[in-house]
Amino acid sequence: MSSLTDRSSLTDRSLAILPAYAPAALPAKEPALARIRAALALWRRRAADRRALAEMSAHMLDDIGLDRARATVEASKPFWRA
Repeated sequence: MSSLTDRSSLTDRSLAILPAYAPAALPAKEPALARIRAALALWRRRAADRRALAEMSAHMLDDIGLDRARATVEASKPFWRA
């Protein structure tokens, strides 16, 4: 499973503040290729985490403090949206 299942104290608001869901914070002086790589890695992680969230059982969602409705909303977001 993804790293999302390793976090035991997620709340409804905590998904927005996880580092994996924050925009890539590379300084503008970084080469464009490095910024592109960072964005692609972030998008891949979001997609994987959202797939894992969609596959979680009710018990697992309860363990991380989410209900099925909130998990469905988060899992249905496109990978590029935080």
